[in-house]
Amino acid sequence: MTTTILDRVVRWNLDFGGDIYGDERERLRWYEGMTTAASLHHLLLPWAAAVMVWVLGKPSVLPLAVMLAALWVPMMVATLYVRHRQVDTTPRSWSAKRIVLLVAGVTPYAVFVVGAQYVTDPDDSSWLGSAVGSVFGALLGVAAAIVKGRRRARQEALAGDED
Repeated sequence: MTTTILDRVVRWNLDFGGDIYGDERERLRWYEGMTTAASLHHLLLPWAAAVMVWVLGKPSVLPLAVMLAALWVPMMVATLYVRHRQVDTTPRSWSAKRIVLLVAGVTPYAVFVVGAQYVTDPDDSSWLGSAVGSVFGALLGVAAAIVKGRRRARQEALAGDED
């Protein structure tokens, strides 16, 4: 496997063999702590932006949008990194916890976009279209997840039959 710039950034950040995170046990605890912090950030910051855009109005739209992008881009980089490392990011099952976290993590982005449109021009009803579009997009996302999950189950069943 070729080493990419992303691989180099990850290695530098994780400081393998360095002293930033201590020994192996301490490093594992730091990773657990950082994962917990990142998980909380991924829930709390979008919700804060979704609420604040409605409360603070039009002047808050651009700075909050930048904040959301600054949060979202590293999440996508992380997903690309694990996919590059041959980690299948398609869930094997949809537990209640996974569904709740997905809804709690995605909803504030839609609430923010609808709020941003509303506070920018309350007399324009295009924010209603965004709200309806968000629901429609969510339904399409659910359908895509179901199709992808079924495809994966078929592939795993076929692989199991070949053994």
